[in-house]
Amino acid sequence: MRLLSVTVLGTALVTAGLAAPAAGQASGLGRGEVSVEPGAARPGSRVEVAVPRCPHPHGADSPAFTRHVPLRGEGDRGEGVATVRRDAKPGRYTVTARCGTRTVTGRFKVSSGLAWPAILPTSNGL
Repeated sequence: MRLLSVTVLGTALVTAGLAAPAAGQASGLGRGEVSVEPGAARPGSRVEVAVPRCPHPHGADSPAFTRHVPLRGEGDRGEGVATVRRDAKPGRYTVTARCGTRTVTGRFKVSSGLAWPAILPTSNGL
């Protein structure tokens, strides 16, 4: 009987976890949304910004980013990579992206601490 209770509880927790939205994703204004992965980043780290249903992307901005992020078109979505400012304070930040004539927003979290060092080589082999 106890094993059955644990199994039911585990199934309920997994189902609830799958139903929750992924960290870093937020509904945008109008159609579409901005996705930031990972949804919780450290100062100095790089994050991927994506805007689905955006065949004509322009760019994305956030007070936490070091600069404007140009978005390139990948099929019907815009994608780009941003660097979180090293002096960004912990908290939630808004990301605003322009897609054609639409403006969409999303939010992501900056956590405390320094960025983890990159363990994978960059595209230029350094």
